[in-house]
Amino acid sequence: MSQQLDSSAIQQVKDLVLSGYHLDDVQGLACPTAILPENTVVASLEKFSLERFRFRGAMDTTSIDDFVRYSAGYAKPEEKARCFIDAENMRASSIFNIGTLDNPGHADNVSTIQLKKTAPFRALLAINGDRLNQKQIAEWLEDWSDFLTAFDANGETMSIAQAAQAVRRVNIKQVSESAHEDEDFSGKKSLMESVEASSKDVMPVAFEFKCVPYEGLTERRFSLRNSLLKSGEPMFVLRVVQLEAQEEAIANEFRDLLIEKFDGKPVETFIGNFKA
Repeated sequence: MSQQLDSSAIQQVKDLVLSGYHLDDVQGLACPTAILPENTVVASLEKFSLERFRFRGAMDTTSIDDFVRYSAGYAKPEEKARCFIDAENMRASSIFNIGTLDNPGHADNVSTIQLKKTAPFRALLAINGDRLNQKQIAEWLEDWSDFLTAFDANGETMSIAQAAQAVRRVNIKQVSESAHEDEDFSGKKSLMESVEASSKDVMPVAFEFKCVPYEGLTERRFSLRNSLLKSGEPMFVLRVVQLEAQEEAIANEFRDLLIEKFDGKPVETFIGNFKA
């Protein structure tokens, strides 16, 4: 008496046949593996062993010193690590098992650094180009007074307390009655002097903001222009001079610092990104 096989039974037979067909290949692999009958899935048994088959992992940090120490510690003289520096994004990655063209590695044992902006630098970038009323600019100047130096229209330094008091006492009527040309510094000077003549306060026309932009880098000086808008209520705009050039210099410092710190260590540096 013959019996007919349904579709599920046929599938089970098929899975068993396929599992047995690839059994020799699986047994020849360096890492213990097994073939599961369901959809012929190849599964690793590494998690059931006392130790991992090979070391791999991803270390993330914001510290340059820790990144260099970790990278140099895991790199081998006979198999150098490769460090790829993305200076534009203030990021770098060291890969310890990238291998070679003849013997490529898995490239999954890595260390990554992403530099973190300091609080003063974040405050500087947040204020750059924004329209600020008298209260906002005065409070910002007072909050970050330890990092600021103010200058009047003659280039003389003044205290931040004087600068904050001056912007608080600006009168919009006094501003609207003065002549000013945006592209001419003498126009800005005449505008500020006209305000000073009525308010009796020396107005700040520029600032210098001194801070460390990213943890691990050197201190930098940023120049800010102070513009007073004439329409409506008194509004101020602080703008960082040549910000893009400053950011480019910061990126170059980060790149050069990593190259210098890896000098003499089994880590080769490259400018760019890498994807395995």
